[in-house]
Amino acid sequence: MLDVDDRLELQNDGHWRMAVWALRVGYVGLTVAIAGLVVLSTGSTPWLLAVGVIIWLAAVAVTAAGFFWSRHELSEPRPGYWSMRIMLIHDTVHAQSSILRS
Repeated sequence: MLDVDDRLELQNDGHWRMAVWALRVGYVGLTVAIAGLVVLSTGSTPWLLAVGVIIWLAAVAVTAAGFFWSRHELSEPRPGYWSMRIMLIHDTVHAQSSILRS
C-alpha cells in the first residue's frame, strides 16, 4: 500500500486529480453505455450506446495518461501499480481525499 508521503504527493499532483476526474466521467460513460444497451434491446437506435462508448474510451485514455504521468513524478522507490490503482478507485468513489482520513 502507499505510504503517507506518496499519498500526499499524489493528492497534490494535478495529473492525479485529472486521472481521478476522468475516471469519474468514465463511470458516467459506462452508465450511459449500459443504458444504451438496454434501449437497444428494446428496438431503438444505437446512438445512446455509441455516445456512452465514446465517453468511456476518451475517459480511459485521459485516466491512463494522468495515472502514468503522476506515477512518473513520484520519487523513487515508486509504489506498485496495484496499490496506485486501488487508491485511484478509492479517490474516485470518495468525495473526501484519502489523505485526510489517514
